[in-house]
Amino acid sequence: MLKDRAQKAMALRLSLSKRWLPQLEIEIEPSTRLERSRSMLTDVDVLSVAPAPIGRHTRIIFDCKSGARESAIGRAFWLHGVMTKTLTSHGFVVLNQKVKITHDHRISASDLGVSLLHENEVENLAQCMGGTTDIGSAVTGDVDVWDEFLSVGSKYPSTTPYHGFSRSGFWTIKDVGEQCRKTVARLRAIRTELDPAKPEHVAIFGDALCLFLLTLSEIANRLYLVLIRPESHQEFTASLLALLYGGYENLEAALKIRRLTIGGVATEDSLTIFPEMERFENLVREILQAPQQVLAASLLAREVGFASMVGAGVTALENEIAAESPYSTKYLLLAAEYLQMASRAPKEFASHYADKALLLSSSALSLKSIR
Repeated sequence: MLKDRAQKAMALRLSLSKRWLPQLEIEIEPSTRLERSRSMLTDVDVLSVAPAPIGRHTRIIFDCKSGARESAIGRAFWLHGVMTKTLTSHGFVVLNQKVKITHDHRISASDLGVSLLHENEVENLAQCMGGTTDIGSAVTGDVDVWDEFLSVGSKYPSTTPYHGFSRSGFWTIKDVGEQCRKTVARLRAIRTELDPAKPEHVAIFGDALCLFLLTLSEIANRLYLVLIRPESHQEFTASLLALLYGGYENLEAALKIRRLTIGGVATEDSLTIFPEMERFENLVREILQAPQQVLAASLLAREVGFASMVGAGVTALENEIAAESPYSTKYLLLAAEYLQMASRAPKEFASHYADKALLLSSSALSLKSIR
């Protein structure tokens, strides 16, 4: 059962109103494990990813504490350290109204990139940023739904390796290419355990799809700055692979390892490195048409997955995202098809998200024609 639920709900609704991608209960682990057993350093209540005008997205953390004996400035110092660990730009500490927050504490916290707030000030903050904590139908904004999803790992222990990554490791990896590769690999590792007839497993695939699209969004934004107008297909492929593997030297090392594993055959064939590479290239090319809308597709994947888990129909948030970001449904469909093939998960997973994408796209077009 999640603690500080009311405050986390406000942070969720604020994030969704701004079309930020939220993640609850991120577990922060040591950078290097020296012990056999897995240990956790701390956790993050809510981390939201906000779109940047160009380049890498902005990360924002909400630290929610409903207790009346917290130290406001103490929480700010703690959050600043967590922000460094998670590459976060700004943090909000949401506190009980009974906790004293002085102006000196607020200005000192702001020097650390942290804002101190009472819980009854969150709506004022939201309105100042052009958002709100009062949104319509959105299952991603429901703390109870998050509670249910976060418990899927304990209900289906065979999927725990993926959940451990999606709730922890993914968010502390600095290289976006590594994030992308490991997301596909972690889903692929549990593919035989996934059953498309189980709503929770549909949500797991949706979570992986959400994270995968988030990495594609950052890869596309970075690649666009490198290749404003690529001169050849070869240049595009080489740059994409180098970015995916964290640089040319890492790519060369991956190629050498791959050659050894297939018997020393000397080949530069990229298809032997990353699964379904040709399809991956085509997907990234499509995304370069509107890279700023991929984050919306990532949020859409999460909403569709959660809605499927709880048996909800089309939500207001799904329709709004499809209308606001016309490419988001296309990217949801293409990414779902790629991820299913790359992970070798049952085809029904891709079909579920593709069908929902087509339905939302059709509804958005119909609404636009009426207007």
